Formats: sequence, C-alpha cells, structure tokens
Amino acid sequence: MKYEDVLNFVIETIAESAGIEPEKIKPDSTLFGDLGLNSVDLVDILYTLEMEYDISLKIRDFERDAEKLLKGKPYKIDRKITEDGVRVLVQLLPELEGKVKPGITDYDVVQLLTVGSLARMVYNKIEQEK
Repeated sequence: MKYEDVLNFVIETIAESAGIEPEKIKPDSTLFGDLGLNSVDLVDILYTLEMEYDISLKIRDFERDAEKLLKGKPYKIDRKITEDGVRVLVQLLPELEGKVKPGITDYDVVQLLTVGSLARMVYNKIEQEK
C-alpha cells in the first residue's frame, strides 16, 4: 500500500462525512480550520478509516509514537512539547515543520493537523501493524 492511496481514501472519506467536494480538500488543508470539521465529523472519519484498514486510531497517536522515538526523554513538560518532542513530531509528521515550536501544546498541534497529517497517521499505523 502506498501513502498516496491512503491519502486519496482519506480525502474521499472526509468529503463524504463532511459534505465537502473532494476537489476542495487538499493535503495541506487543516482539518479544523480550513475544512471546518468538528469533533463529531472527526469521530465519523476515524471510524470509517478504522473499518477500512482494520486499525485502531486515536487522533493523538502522534504523541504516543513521539514518546516511543524519544526513548525516555520527555515529549512534554507541563503540557508543553519539548524541543526534543518537536524534533520527533516533525519527523513523524513532516508537514508540521516550521509550524510547531517548543512550548506548543498538544491542543495546538491537533489544530494544525492537515489532511496529509491524518493520511500519514493512518499510513504509519498500517505499516506498524504489518
């Protein structure tokens, strides 16, 4: 399976769930800001993706994956992502490069997630569960 295949399915899923024309959904569109999704939309989208790929998804999977890569170094301190945390977060989700800085909160990161970020999270989960 290729990342591009996952990205296309994520776009189709968002379009169907949120009633947005697929051609208006770009990989760099933010889920909450640009596309105006709400938490109910996201739950529906995540459920569809879980069923399609037989995986379990949590929107904060990026945090768990970052903590694994840090091997004991703190990902966040007092709810704020550390410099090491930002480094591995960008490694996991390269589309966030330049958008995340040390001291950003998980809530802020979630607001920055794009269609491409979601597709990458799904793709990484599929690869992990092979």
